[in-house]
Amino acid sequence: MNSYENLEEYWEEQFDKGVECYYKAIKGDKKAGIEAHRLFEELLREDPNNTELMAYFGSVKALLARDTFDLREKGKYANEGLKLLDVAVLKDPSNALIRTLRGNVANNLPESRFHRTETAIEDFECIINMYERNSYGIPQTLCIETMKSLITAYERLGKIEEATEVANKLLDIDSSYQIPKFNSKLKSLPVANINDPINDEIHSLYTMAICSDEVSLLKVMKKVSRLMDKDSNNPILQAYNVHLNSIKNSHSFAGMVELFTNAYKTANLLDKLVSEYPTTYKIRYGRAMQSYRLPEFFFFRSSTAARDFQYLSAQYEKDPTIFSLAIYEDILLRLGECFVRLDMVEEAVKQWHKLVEFSSNKEIVTKANELINVFSFEELILDEIMKKPKEQLYESALKLHDIGVNGNEKAAKQSLALWEFIQKEYSSCPVAKFYYSASLTLLGRFFSDPYEVFSQSIKGLKKLNTSIPINDPRYIQLLLHRVYIQFSLPDTFFRCSDQIIKDFEAVIKMYQSSTDIDITQSQYLKVLADLGTVYEKKHFVHKAKEIWSELAKEDESLFYSEFLTEKGIRIED
Repeated sequence: MNSYENLEEYWEEQFDKGVECYYKAIKGDKKAGIEAHRLFEELLREDPNNTELMAYFGSVKALLARDTFDLREKGKYANEGLKLLDVAVLKDPSNALIRTLRGNVANNLPESRFHRTETAIEDFECIINMYERNSYGIPQTLCIETMKSLITAYERLGKIEEATEVANKLLDIDSSYQIPKFNSKLKSLPVANINDPINDEIHSLYTMAICSDEVSLLKVMKKVSRLMDKDSNNPILQAYNVHLNSIKNSHSFAGMVELFTNAYKTANLLDKLVSEYPTTYKIRYGRAMQSYRLPEFFFFRSSTAARDFQYLSAQYEKDPTIFSLAIYEDILLRLGECFVRLDMVEEAVKQWHKLVEFSSNKEIVTKANELINVFSFEELILDEIMKKPKEQLYESALKLHDIGVNGNEKAAKQSLALWEFIQKEYSSCPVAKFYYSASLTLLGRFFSDPYEVFSQSIKGLKKLNTSIPINDPRYIQLLLHRVYIQFSLPDTFFRCSDQIIKDFEAVIKMYQSSTDIDITQSQYLKVLADLGTVYEKKHFVHKAKEIWSELAKEDESLFYSEFLTEKGIRIED
């Protein structure tokens, strides 16, 4: 027997042990659960694309969540387990074993906390459909157990008619089955005719608000608030309203606990609404967008966003009248980005290629092609690059940094290594110091552990803040680059606002005192607008008004007129 066969035998033996421990853990053996976790973790490290391993590992994490008394650990294990199960289904949706594992986990989680019964229903229905299409492919015993679980899930959500229908089908297969007495008090209300008050204008403002457009946020909140006054029980309005308020709160300098509580409450309400109205696409879209915006290392919501985006794209492909082509294209773009966060790069690239093939929107095609190029990146041989002349060396390092900024972890790591080398070679160069510090900060984005995210990012930010002279006009573009790196970070965690103010004020001073400076007027106007926003968040209202009044004088094209009007600044005729 050769070494490969020995290795294969060992792998199968460890896998069988893991499965055995998993089933012991289901029956309450906590030690077996810990051992199953260890075994599946090791096996998945060796074979990271094995979706069945992924599903077992996720199921074991759910059992550890069940068995621990530490509430923080309980939530962590449950979210990690669900993420693994979701990814396994996204990668291999027709695998009955994976559907069974996820369905059982979802069906046993508290609905009030996780709102995953609808996921269980999806999985159980899928298994039953597989059996009905090919009864030889799935054991009848599995189908019977799945139908029983589906009945329980339907009843939990008050879907008594659906539960009764499945119970009657089950009786045809198993004559010994006794149809349960359903609790009629749980019966859900019909959801067919929901009034949809969200017109194209509101939806457009909503999507711009999601992308941090403050003027659009203020406008759409007013419109939704007026609609809520007329119909506060409308679930679509509730979804939009809670998400918009969540975005507004995330823009403030609120405390960490407040931000987390707000995000969790919003996610919980959106989960509840999707569970109650699973086919209402605007509610699904709202949850997808909220999940898409949340930091993955804290909230584990990328798999939720991916499931919703995938559902919405599939529904559009069946019926292109449910929403516009532009929304569909945007969904595919974001679905790919969610796949990347879930380490499903191959699936992400497929989505973007699909966009390139059919879309006539040049902007979308350009963005999709950029993403394809970023995630098709192959690592460079740094030893060869390091031998190049200074100009070529800097050019290569800048390209690597840009690819890293666009989301490629390998490029980000190579960027850091190359800029570290350049900084040592040209130790007095502010450009080298700046990009080395920026690359250190960037690397924090790719960690999954919150502590590592913060420690790496803060390490980079400290160096970034001393990398360039603040009042030297030669480095004004680097100063702008630095300020917008920090401007994009949540101040609750990183406390950058004081440095942001210093940098913005330095840029303004240099612009106003020099006629020959490397900054456009549009960049200058944006600095005025953004500095006012930071002042406002810091409650320096008088300073905010002063800087916005200056913006009103300088903005000859009236580009910021709506923004200034919303802020209460008078625009002179």
